[in-house]
Amino acid sequence: MSLMILRAGPSALVQDLGRPGHASLGVTASGAADRAAAALALRCLGTHPGAAVLELLLGGFVLMTDAPAVVAVTGARGLVVVTTPSGSRRTAATGEVLRLDAGSTLEIGRPDAGVRTYLGVRGGIEVPRVLGSRSRDTLSGLGPPPVVAGDVLAVGDSVVAPWADHWHAAGGAPRGGIGPRVGMGSDGRGRGPAPVVLEVIPGPRDDLFPPGAWQVLAETGHVSGHADRVGVRIDPARPVPRLGGGEIPSEGMVRGAVQIPADGSPVVFGPDHPVTGGYPVIGVLTSRSSDALSQLLPGAPVSFRRVSE
Repeated sequence: MSLMILRAGPSALVQDLGRPGHASLGVTASGAADRAAAALALRCLGTHPGAAVLELLLGGFVLMTDAPAVVAVTGARGLVVVTTPSGSRRTAATGEVLRLDAGSTLEIGRPDAGVRTYLGVRGGIEVPRVLGSRSRDTLSGLGPPPVVAGDVLAVGDSVVAPWADHWHAAGGAPRGGIGPRVGMGSDGRGRGPAPVVLEVIPGPRDDLFPPGAWQVLAETGHVSGHADRVGVRIDPARPVPRLGGGEIPSEGMVRGAVQIPADGSPVVFGPDHPVTGGYPVIGVLTSRSSDALSQLLPGAPVSFRRVSE
């Protein structure tokens, strides 16, 4: 069985759990940006958790199957359309397991909440592994190239359980697609979107910051236009202070690390982050918050909250 890509949208990448353990070679882990959404797609399909899915940025994606297939769409919420070979058209939504007849097309539109949609197929996307992973690393260029219209993707046989037939969001709302919520004032009137609170575990260099740094991080900032799989720059309410303005020796980084450059604007490292940096890291986002940040558009309000674990 295979999937023919008719339209790929702004970005369609093959991703799995990534390739951890190669930092000594200068290779970061990469992997799905919203790990929970990707894992959910595989779980409800009864497919091995290490299999690959497609990570779609801002929808605009269409494929055709050459054989019956079972797929699941998770992550950012938006319209999904299935068209059968006879022309019958059915609309669905993010968070459903869908059975496709041979010759059917599946269209995933632009999300109305979140930015990254995950398309899983029962059996997994089958592409050659590089250093043990099928993930595309956008910084180093490792892994399969971005999917484009005309590509034909093979479907594997990494099946471990029955699929969750008839499962949809009402039976278990998918994570991901997390966006700002509209806050309400004491007078009952809307106050605009409430910030997404990102939980941060302090360290390893929080001793290089004054206590006031955490107060600034707790104020509402916004996701800047510099946001991709490598990292997300936050425009803070005011610059985050540091005890010193210079650089420190380069250190290894992990996904979710909150680095504070000299200008005081936090940079949160994404799945394709560089392996070293010369600015202190005040803390690291929890996995849940790192996934949530990957679903936010530029301009989304955010704040940071210090947690113990």
